[in-house]
Amino acid sequence: MGFQQGLSGLSISSKSLDAISNNVSNAGTVGFKQSTAQFSDVFSASLSAGSSAQVGVGASVEKMAQLFNQGNVTSSNNTLDMAISGQGFFRMSNNGEITYSRNGQFQTDKNGYIVNSSGLRLTGKLADANGQLTGATGEIKMNYSDAKPQASTGAGYVVNLDARSSTPSALTKPMVTGSAAASLTVGASPANVLSITVDGGTATTVTVAPGTYADSGALVTAIQTAIDQTTLKGRVAVSTDSAGVLSFNSLRTGRLADIKVAGAAATALNVPSTTATATNAAFSITNPSSYSSTTSQTVYDSLGNPHTQTLYFVKTAQPNTWDLYTSLDGGYPPEINPTTGVHTPLTVNFNANGVLLTPKSYNVSYPISSGAVTTLDFKVDLTDSTQYGSSFGVNLLKQDGYATGKLTGVQVGADGTIKGNFSNGQTRVMGQVWLTNFQNPNGLQAVGGNQWAATNASGAEQPNAPGTSNLGVVQSMAIEESNVDLTSELVSMITQQRAYQANAQSIKTQDQVLQTLVNLR
Repeated sequence: MGFQQGLSGLSISSKSLDAISNNVSNAGTVGFKQSTAQFSDVFSASLSAGSSAQVGVGASVEKMAQLFNQGNVTSSNNTLDMAISGQGFFRMSNNGEITYSRNGQFQTDKNGYIVNSSGLRLTGKLADANGQLTGATGEIKMNYSDAKPQASTGAGYVVNLDARSSTPSALTKPMVTGSAAASLTVGASPANVLSITVDGGTATTVTVAPGTYADSGALVTAIQTAIDQTTLKGRVAVSTDSAGVLSFNSLRTGRLADIKVAGAAATALNVPSTTATATNAAFSITNPSSYSSTTSQTVYDSLGNPHTQTLYFVKTAQPNTWDLYTSLDGGYPPEINPTTGVHTPLTVNFNANGVLLTPKSYNVSYPISSGAVTTLDFKVDLTDSTQYGSSFGVNLLKQDGYATGKLTGVQVGADGTIKGNFSNGQTRVMGQVWLTNFQNPNGLQAVGGNQWAATNASGAEQPNAPGTSNLGVVQSMAIEESNVDLTSELVSMITQQRAYQANAQSIKTQDQVLQTLVNLR
């Protein structure tokens, strides 16, 4: 009779509805993979199995197959959330027992391990304390220790020095002073000719009007008038003291500023034929009028302690030439001997087009008393600095040192590399997520909690880095949604409901036929 066929139909429809209901209930479960019931027909054993008149005895559930197709990937706000784009499974450890999952919702536990909501630990390639991946694999643990500092080994300054700058007013001026009161009578040529040289340039001939002057003031006026009629106008000033002794002053200050007065008239005026030279003795990092421009940046010692390095640029009397001093934390620049006060600055030269000639770079050494390495030694790079006729400006500051850093965030790369971001701008590798795949994923055994276990049917695991072999890549701050299609599942539910009703109807019909037979007399 057909009761057996009908009963088997009711059974498989019921189990198919169970699978559909399970899919629908997990439509919102991250990483869930839908399952479907696969049926097969059933025939009784018979010697005439090949007979065309043979009728089957119903159907049975051959397999509850899972579909591992990709679910939709959506973004999340958790940096440790990961979605697999492509094939593969996350490899999870429960005290050494390995399971596999597509659910990439992770966080860290109190010990720093990356875990899922069930406390299972994510596995992969491990990193050492220096952030280097090792050959070992295991449970990935975040390293929350401070990022180590790095002492500065180089500092770069790209600046424009104003070619129009005057020499700093606080520095000394060169001055040639007479040895005795000047004669008020200036004779005719060549007795009225002076030869004045300033700032190492070419000697300039100055012709003083001959005559007898009433006093030293009138004589100074005549000499100044003669000077101002040459290219030395605005560069040399003449003065006298109460005793009538003359002084010739260069109006440029600081190093490389000098003046020499010679000629027949100099002899008559009792001015010695010597060269007076100015110095930077009045230079001071605390006196802004003793330098032309300054800039600074932070550098670091071996313990990560910050220090302020400052550069001071001093315009010299020579064109296209500057003096440069450096200071650390407001201390004496290394170019200054703190005992003697002697200034030996670094000379910076530009060509007539404002392009830096020398030096492109130079080395400095500062004593450190913070417990770090005894001296802080590094190179100062001035490459690309210029001297144009525009205001002083700093175009670029750079240095390669940094302080210690605190962990501020985490990022995960497509290759599964987990990096920690630190407050000092550095990153450190914490580990690398490894994915695994199987020759037959449908052979995996579902163990609940979005986990599967390997079986003989699935084959051995094939772990590797994301993006290699046939494995997909990891997408950070994202999750893979369930691959359940609710529309399709609801339609399947209606189909199985109708199948269940039809099988019940077949049983009812068989019952009616049997009742008819029983009622025959």
